[in-house]
Amino acid sequence: MARNDENYSAYLTANLEKYKGKWIILCDEHVIASGEDIKKIVSEAQEKCPDKKFLLARVPEEGTMIL
Repeated sequence: MARNDENYSAYLTANLEKYKGKWIILCDEHVIASGEDIKKIVSEAQEKCPDKKFLLARVPEEGTMIL
């Protein structure tokens, strides 16, 4: 099972071009849900990855992401 820091590392290194401006959820280092409605994608993630930790993040539309 991926830990949250592994999901975060995957977020930083993945090609997320197709998710620009959307919320995404990563579980086991893979995007398992995406969209505009946070409640909907969290519910979807809980169904797909019960009992696992996942990472919710917003993919910037343009520019540099500052952490």
